[in-house]
Amino acid sequence: MSSNKLFLKNWITIFWIAVSLPLVGGCTSATEKNLEQLDKTVLIYNNAFESKSEDGGSAYVQNDYRMDYLLKYGEIQTRISFFQIQTLNVAYFKSKKPLEINDDNPEGEIDEAVITMRYQVAISPSNRLKTFIHEQHWKLDGETWLLEPNLKPFLR
Repeated sequence: MSSNKLFLKNWITIFWIAVSLPLVGGCTSATEKNLEQLDKTVLIYNNAFESKSEDGGSAYVQNDYRMDYLLKYGEIQTRISFFQIQTLNVAYFKSKKPLEINDDNPEGEIDEAVITMRYQVAISPSNRLKTFIHEQHWKLDGETWLLEPNLKPFLR
């Protein structure tokens, strides 16, 4: 997919999320709101990261990691071409303990999540495709989900 098409696709997705946010309100629990916010944050972050936006979604990175993230992201922008990205799993945690959100436990409060992603990329100067599994560690900070980034797999 060309970078222009990917860029347009990402901005259309972000636009529809922004337009639908006011419609999502209503009678939802705090946990449902946290889960919805997590889904939206992860989607927006990944769109910014994969489309090589100027800041790569750094607004969603924990403050302690932001400067290092931006320095490494500059290298990712120039060296990485993204081809296929897939979310494989989402694991929820409360106080570092696994928490299952299901019909039996719909109100479980979460404060952390691990999103397991599969990336297919080409890392310049090579043109070979490389596939790897990568975990994104997200933590709830007040009402905001923030990423504890690990960019090492993208820079090997």
